[in-house]
Order: sequence, then structure tokens, then C-alpha cells
Amino acid sequence: MLVDGGQVLAWAQANGGAAGSFNTYNLETTRAIITAAEAENAPIFLAVGRGALDYGGFELLAGMCVTAATGASVPVALHLDHALELDLVERAVGAGFTSFMVDGSALPLADNISLLSRARALVADLSLEGELGGVTGDEDRAENPGTVGERNPVSDALTDPNEAARLVAATGVNSLAVAIGNAHGVYRGEPRLDLARLAAIHRVVPVPLVLHGASGLAPELIRACIGNGVVKINVNTEIRRAFYASLGSGVARPDHGFDLVGLFTPAMAAMTGVVRSMIQLFRSPEPIRA
Repeated sequence: MLVDGGQVLAWAQANGGAAGSFNTYNLETTRAIITAAEAENAPIFLAVGRGALDYGGFELLAGMCVTAATGASVPVALHLDHALELDLVERAVGAGFTSFMVDGSALPLADNISLLSRARALVADLSLEGELGGVTGDEDRAENPGTVGERNPVSDALTDPNEAARLVAATGVNSLAVAIGNAHGVYRGEPRLDLARLAAIHRVVPVPLVLHGASGLAPELIRACIGNGVVKINVNTEIRRAFYASLGSGVARPDHGFDLVGLFTPAMAAMTGVVRSMIQLFRSPEPIRA
């Protein structure tokens, strides 16, 4: 069933874990994510980025996702991920999206606050997520083929707890994505998260925190983040990796017979497995607190 993002956040808080937010690009990814959520009986965010909407066509991909979320047997919030322009937010509201991440992290604090305040007027009571600090890497490979790990000198700072409290109070966002050493895409070297900073943010910010770039993080780090206020965790790269690996194996078979259903069916199963394992991890009963 299609629900507001706030309902999924509330469910995660009530159950002591985090809700997964899983990015989709097409029919196969969407079906895999919904199938996994239903198998785990877990509310989720079905996330769609700007690049995916450009690739799939806004009306076509958005309409498919609304249909999939509405028909799901578990609560699904349809999430617009990393929107930079308010006209895209307005369009997504009209299409039936129920959760919105408006990314002003590359802007000075005052401009970020202004952008989110204007977004709040557009989305009304629906769930709104902001971001403060610089989460490096590439959040949407369908849009930008740049190297994962490139750094933005404007938005590269880790989240400041006092600025986070100011932004949340000024904008009324329902959740806040933080930068604590996490990165989109593939990590270069061993990830090192500033859990003390996360705990400090959690102490002064009264809304759920969001962790972007969970692909590649050790389960202990995930549990530690949940124990320090993270209620929504974004996953993209791990799903795409499973898709690529399965497709590569299928195409390499000499007897594939150009069977598209035979090619995509195991790929969907592989992605479903990844999403299920992430959901199981995110609702770990023993989060680690700093």
C-alpha cells in the first residue's frame, strides 16, 4: 500500500530499527524491491532519483512505481531522491510521490534552509528529508557517470551538530541525512564513520537521521548508526551490483537463446536477495550505541 514516508519512519522507530530506502531504475528493480519487502513483511521506501526519471521517462517510471507501491501488501513510501529543483518536487507531488529528499547540501546553510522551506510549502504535510554536510561519491549513476569518491569543495564538510539543529528547527523537515564519513557508491578503502559526531547530532536533532551510502558498510557499523539515531538507510550500489553480476553470467552463457525473460528473472531474484538481507540487518534487535 502506498503511504506517507512519515508512517514508514514511525514504524521503524517503534520497532527499534531502521527502514530501508532502495533505489529503482526500471521494472525489474522495482519488482525485486517490492518482492523482498513483502517477503520480509517490512515497510520500505521505494526511491527514485532524477537520473532514473530522465532515463525511464517521468510519467512512465513514476506511474509504474505508484502502481507497484499501491498494490504492495506492505506499506511503501514512494520517495523522490536527491531532488535539486523545486519544479521536480512539484511534479512528483502531482504524480503521487509520498516522500521527498531535497538536496541543498552543496549550498551555504542559509540557502539550504531557504530551499527546504520552499519545498515544505510544496509538499505540505508529506514527508520531507533534508541533507546537511557533504556525502561524497555519486548518488545516482543513471545521471552522472563521474568517478565515485570525487569530492565537492563546497559540500564536503561533515555535518555540524549545531547547524543541523538550526536547519531542522527552521525548516520543519521530517528527517535529516547526515555526513559522518559515509559516501555514495563504492568506498575507497575501509569506511571510517565518525560515530561520536553522529551521537552528538542525535542529541540535538529531534527528527530521525538518515544514512546515505550504506552499500559496503560492515554490519557492526550499520548497527552502531541505528543505535545513534539513524532511522532510514539508503541502499543503491549493492542492488546494482547484484543486477550486473547476474546479467553478466546470463549473457555469457553460450545457450542463452536471447531469452530476455530467462535473463532478467534470475537478476530479479539476485536483487531480491540483496534487499531482503539489508532489511534483516536494518531491523537488528541489538543496535550499538556510542
